[in-house]
Amino acid sequence: MIALVNSFDDTKIIFEAENGRQLVDFIETFEQKPDIILLDLSMPEMNGLEALKVIKEKHPHIGVIILTIHEAEHHILATIQAGANGYLAKNAEPEEVEKAIKEVFKNDFYFTVPMLEIMRKGLTKKTQTVHLDREQDLLTPREKEVLQLICKQFSSVEIGEKLFLSNRTVEGHRNNLLTKTGSRNTAGLVLYALKHKLIEIDHLSN
Repeated sequence: MIALVNSFDDTKIIFEAENGRQLVDFIETFEQKPDIILLDLSMPEMNGLEALKVIKEKHPHIGVIILTIHEAEHHILATIQAGANGYLAKNAEPEEVEKAIKEVFKNDFYFTVPMLEIMRKGLTKKTQTVHLDREQDLLTPREKEVLQLICKQFSSVEIGEKLFLSNRTVEGHRNNLLTKTGSRNTAGLVLYALKHKLIEIDHLSN
């Protein structure tokens, strides 16, 4: 994986950690902070989910891509709710690994269509639909429009051009969405949109 990532354009590995505890310590002691972390869930001393929570508490702007064989719904939902920005299977093709890193760096999230399907299945199993209408009413029609475009991986500038809004206004809507939905980041907004059926997965595939 290190050799693979180092082969990508404009990308280099700055450190490798053997477990979650070492990773957290490295981030605190290294002057240069990583833009992206590829994080394994199964690690000794401190597992990936525990490490993720610590990292996101102190460094919310570091992008974290979960790299694992655990494609179970509860694993994916738990990590995204804890602040993960994306999810990759360990057997992912090199092109997908590179795409995931660049998408998280650019758009703050990356999910494959199969991962989105797994997330949706996990969400529909939960019996949290009682207050669905009331929660959806939290968002204005304009906020829903912005949210749908965010989920389609449009940047704030592109969203502004489509909706004839300034970049500052779009960022204001994005911040309101994060606050209203209780999301940690853009990946959390995608999860919220899936949960409340504000997006269709087949519309998100490029």
